[in-house]
Amino acid sequence: MSHDVIVIGAGHNGLTAAAYLARAGLRVVVLEASPTSGGMLGTNAIFPSAPNHLINEGGIQASMFRSTSIIKDLELDRHGLRQIIADPFHVHLDPDGSSLAFWKDPARTAEELKRFSHKDARAYLEFANQCDAAMDLALPFMNGHPTRPSGKEILKAIPKAVRRRKELTPLISFLTRSHAEIITERFDTPLLQAALASMPPFCWMTQDGTGWALIYVAICHKLNSSRMAGGSGSLPAAIQRSFESSGGTVRTSARVQELLLDGNNKITGVRLEGGEVLRAPYVLASCSPKATLTDLLPRGVLDDTMQRRADAIPIDTVEAASLKIDVALDGQLTLPRHQAWRKDDLNLREPIIAWQTFDEHIRAWEDTIAGRWPDPICGIGIIPSALDPSQAPPGKDTFWYWSGITPAHPTEPWKDVRDKIGDRALGAAAEIFEGLDSMVIERRVFNIPDLETRFNVPGGNVYHVDPALMRMGPLRPASGFGSYHTPVEGLFLSGAGTHPTGGISGIPGQQSAKWLLKKMGKK
Repeated sequence: MSHDVIVIGAGHNGLTAAAYLARAGLRVVVLEASPTSGGMLGTNAIFPSAPNHLINEGGIQASMFRSTSIIKDLELDRHGLRQIIADPFHVHLDPDGSSLAFWKDPARTAEELKRFSHKDARAYLEFANQCDAAMDLALPFMNGHPTRPSGKEILKAIPKAVRRRKELTPLISFLTRSHAEIITERFDTPLLQAALASMPPFCWMTQDGTGWALIYVAICHKLNSSRMAGGSGSLPAAIQRSFESSGGTVRTSARVQELLLDGNNKITGVRLEGGEVLRAPYVLASCSPKATLTDLLPRGVLDDTMQRRADAIPIDTVEAASLKIDVALDGQLTLPRHQAWRKDDLNLREPIIAWQTFDEHIRAWEDTIAGRWPDPICGIGIIPSALDPSQAPPGKDTFWYWSGITPAHPTEPWKDVRDKIGDRALGAAAEIFEGLDSMVIERRVFNIPDLETRFNVPGGNVYHVDPALMRMGPLRPASGFGSYHTPVEGLFLSGAGTHPTGGISGIPGQQSAKWLLKKMGKK
């Protein structure tokens, strides 16, 4: 065997897993299909007419990552990683010019809420306290193995749960009731309702069992949020340097075509496009688990039941897809009307900004489920170069736009509506961000086909597996595949499609590597 472990995918999870494995003394190679590493955290100069504008091609703001030991374990500070705290983590704007900022300290958000409703200010603090109690239990689980949680961590969490049981009881509704119902039952302020509808839009928000999405707010209150100096790509770049310092190798433009097995259906390596064969007794696939189990793994290796489960891994059942727009600008954006209203020192150019109403979110979901392109499209906008000027030339900006509420099965083909949808989304954003309609050097509008090609994700699903409640923990990506190892000896899964979920965390990479090492007898 030329290697001990082959890792498929050089996103931040694949690189994290590889770095842990290499530090344990294993010979590890990471294979990446794209010409650049970083995966959905890549930061690249994608526009020929704006070569000095650095674009965050996928995710941009981290929260769960801040709960891990990855920075310390992999010495990422020594390898050049620098975080920029994003506080507030979200600001929602009202058409009348007012705004509501969501700070790490919920008391500060409650103080802003008093401008609109003292009742909702008190209700928000109660909500935040309940969420904080939930985090005492959720974080140890999310940072551990999905089917074999740490007994030590469980014992530590039990006394906290007992002390805060009154705060925890109402949270049962988060698992059974809808996102929309929880919001409207607790709060009356339209601006607050709209903000909570936009953070984040995982599933059809009027359906029972979608209230869990509000865990995002709890995570941000508990951990704060950050961006990476130099762009999101600075995180996988630092992890890669750590990996390479331990003797590891990353190969780009190295697309895996097939997993190789011996006569006993045990992993022996991979075959690349072009025919090259690399040998290793272990493969850790950080790419889409559905692609791994249904495309890369030869049919007939899994038994019939497990193959059917793999085939059924959901990538489009929530009916929603991502719309991602990147823009290079010949100047700097401003938000003059909303900035003037605030009367404080918060620079609205820096945080995540959203502006659609609660009712517009409801209608957008109804349109999306029906296969129609919403109007307006509900999304968020960020000026990455405002918080980190190194990402654009002096006096210029980049603009990052994302919506998770566009149809996965549109009645109009994407190729026929790309420009129209780009115009619609950016036209609405230009009513908030002054200059967005007049300073565009170049833009890129991505939906399912583009995301699928650029990031090698079936169905353009940036989460690899639909972010539904019943696809979390040991059920992610499917029953029988939720422990990072698979029924195939030597084949392990990692990445956004495994526990705990997608987003910027590195936890799937960290935990899958620790589990592989344990299975190898290394730990």
